[in-house]
Amino acid sequence: MHLQSDPSGQSRKFAIIFVLGAPGAGKGTLSTHLAQKHNLLHYSVGDGLRAWMRENRSTEPAAKIQSKLDNQRFLTSEDLKPFIYQQMLDAINCDGPEMDGILIDGYLRCMEQLNSFGSWPFQDTAPLAPGSEGEVSLDIKPDLVLSLQVLKQKARERYMSRARDNNDSADKFEKRFTEYELETVPVEDEYRRRGVLVPIDVNGTKEENIEVLSKTLQESEI
Repeated sequence: MHLQSDPSGQSRKFAIIFVLGAPGAGKGTLSTHLAQKHNLLHYSVGDGLRAWMRENRSTEPAAKIQSKLDNQRFLTSEDLKPFIYQQMLDAINCDGPEMDGILIDGYLRCMEQLNSFGSWPFQDTAPLAPGSEGEVSLDIKPDLVLSLQVLKQKARERYMSRARDNNDSADKFEKRFTEYELETVPVEDEYRRRGVLVPIDVNGTKEENIEVLSKTLQESEI
């Protein structure tokens, strides 16, 4: 994986990377490592949404999102767009050294989100890809999609051991794993077809998975 500025200096390259995987695959752990190594902003959609809900629980937008979560429905791109788009802008306009991109952990989760993301008008305000004569390219993102491959039993063990809240249970794991297979695997298949998906074997220890991640990305032509 190579994250570089446009050699002409006319336009800044800003990468968008998705990290997909089943519950318990280790998306957060590996995303944190990758973000630190490659100067990326790491945004966990789940963690970010939970933090926002705690701070805005009494508002109408929060009530709408909570209702969907209570009924175990996927949030649409329209629900998530304000959060993700703001994180993109924060990464692009950060006060410190320029970030090379954003790594979004836990998004996309279904084909509706994929299809909607492709039509986002973010190219108007974000220097997402260098084009000819310094113009911004309208190439549809993402630049890279990482698919974390883990056996179900291994994922279950990790999921149950981390137990973020009282709602994390074996039944919830089974439901979420089934959702991943039915809803997210088709997203991975589509990005594989587009040539931007890199599968990563994450059945080892944390240290082993980081090593496999680094080696796989070094060997990737994306």
